[in-house]
Amino acid sequence: MEEQEQPRQTFRRSPFEILGECFSIYGKHFRKFILIALIVQVPLAGIALVLGDSLPTEDDLQRLQVSIIGDSRAALPESAEYSTESSELPQPLTTNEIVGLAIPAAGYFVATLILQTFVVGAIIVAVGMQYATGGIDVVRCYSRAWWRVLTLVILGLVLFGLTILMIAGFALLIVPGIVILVLTIYWSVDVPSAVIEGRKPIAALKRSFGLVRDNWWRTFATWVLVILVVIGLSILLTLLLTAPLSLAAPAGDTLLSTARTLLNIITGAIITPIMGITAALIYLDLRSEKEDYDIAALSEQMGIAPLDES
Repeated sequence: MEEQEQPRQTFRRSPFEILGECFSIYGKHFRKFILIALIVQVPLAGIALVLGDSLPTEDDLQRLQVSIIGDSRAALPESAEYSTESSELPQPLTTNEIVGLAIPAAGYFVATLILQTFVVGAIIVAVGMQYATGGIDVVRCYSRAWWRVLTLVILGLVLFGLTILMIAGFALLIVPGIVILVLTIYWSVDVPSAVIEGRKPIAALKRSFGLVRDNWWRTFATWVLVILVVIGLSILLTLLLTAPLSLAAPAGDTLLSTARTLLNIITGAIITPIMGITAALIYLDLRSEKEDYDIAALSEQMGIAPLDES
């Protein structure tokens, strides 16, 4: 009697199934994903501490708002309870102050996106490895990401540029912001293309565009769903970790500043794997639809077949 052929495992999933699979993978290998993320989150926290007062504070942002658009309370009627006379108007920033704050803030933002892109690359490798072997080797994940480190740095800079253009586009006129958002979704699986297929920057961007084409809305819906979950989780972590200290410690207190630094490390270590796993699953889903891609093909392409115990 002939043996029945086992059905092949593919990666085709709906947006909600991708979200469920994301947390399933995360739950199985929680400690490994946290470790992968912490390797980058700790240096980022160190950079923030070194920059210290050079980074903009809440007061600086309020003064910057006044510098750009003026006092929003001026539009309120004179009889309004919250009028321009009800509280002191923050002084606008001078040109020198704006430049002095913008340079370190931009530097920190660029460093963050580059390092985050690198760690996302390692997390994507981890997702492929767990499908192929059932386990995750942190060293091998970073080794594979380092193989394409220059590409990941360039893709991080591309993300920085897109983010700035999107913010500016929505702030000045909504249409340019939408155009940049559309392009960002088209390029949202460039990092998986780099670390799994070994593509260089331009090839990875073209590959991502080709995979998302004809599936833009489904890809967009998946990212929106996951980002909403991430925002909710971030708010919850903030409330649980800093709200008690915020009530007990005055603003500017050293304990509160330390707690916020730790919060950034913890939040980043928890949130980053979700984004990386999602990027990997979207990429695998798109390839599965367009190329009949499966676990065997993934294992061969990553050079980790046959199965091995980790």
